[in-house]
Amino acid sequence: MPSEIVKDAEKSDIVKAVGACAFAVTDSNVARLYPDVTAGAFVIDAGEKSKTPETLFRIIEAMHEKRLKRGDTVAAIGGGVVGDITGLASAIYMRGVAWINVPTTLLAIIDAGIGGKTAVDFCGVKNLVGAFHEPKTVYIDTAFLVTLPEREWVCGTGELIKTCVLRGDAYETLYTELGGFRVKKAENVERLVRLCVDIKSDVVASDPTEKGLRKILNVGHTVGHALESIDGFRSSHGEYVMKGMLTEAAMCDDMIDKKFFGELMSILGMYVRPPRTTAKAVCELAASDKKNEGDTVTMMIPCLPADIKEVKLTQAEFVSRYDAALRRLKDDANG
Repeated sequence: MPSEIVKDAEKSDIVKAVGACAFAVTDSNVARLYPDVTAGAFVIDAGEKSKTPETLFRIIEAMHEKRLKRGDTVAAIGGGVVGDITGLASAIYMRGVAWINVPTTLLAIIDAGIGGKTAVDFCGVKNLVGAFHEPKTVYIDTAFLVTLPEREWVCGTGELIKTCVLRGDAYETLYTELGGFRVKKAENVERLVRLCVDIKSDVVASDPTEKGLRKILNVGHTVGHALESIDGFRSSHGEYVMKGMLTEAAMCDDMIDKKFFGELMSILGMYVRPPRTTAKAVCELAASDKKNEGDTVTMMIPCLPADIKEVKLTQAEFVSRYDAALRRLKDDANG
């Protein structure tokens, strides 16, 4: 069942909602910045390094020590890592307890916090172990973004760009207002965030378990997730999504409208440079992605705004197109 999304939540309402929960999880950064919201929460280290089975079972152990019952509710207060791992703990503790989500980063507000995808990383593969478990309520308050570090802004921007190419009016808004968004003008931020929340909510409501339409949310993620795992998560998730979009678009430029391709390359080029990782290394990880069937590698390619094509390549085709794309991107970068 899709979550209730409170788009203009007040901090007082969030404090009350979290206080009504039997257990809460946050990270060390959010606990330091927002002690009034996170009082009494179980605190994990901030960052992707905490998104592990070990941390997951520490949380479950703490839930057990608190004597949580199946009728209790858990709260997640933080970014995508906190939401992912808390949601998964809630999904498997006593075969499932309810949870609420309070996303505090741009990435979590527009993407990771909505939709009920929960997971931890395992065997060097991002989100290998997980479940679909919708929070019963998502509280969105953009006031949390005031304390967001620049790297987290860039991280969220990757998912924002990806989301905006999924709908024509959103892409037009992105193209005309990205300048204001980059300097954090409140009206531009609010407008683009609200559009992204609406798009993600609509897609998830139509396809809760990613059997069809929801696959469009994977634009940039096939190559992006592979690069993320290879690099050991040195950069932010959103940066890898943008590198993935850049590379995948260049790999499939023969399928993309030329004007749109040029605009997309220009937008992404403001934030990231092409990857240097070899085709073989990327293909090996991309081929193990849960979205694939058989020996093919699947990518979701935006051919135009709102026109997303599912492209399936053999591994040999993937390597050939990846190598050619990197050569073109390198040549373009060198002028």
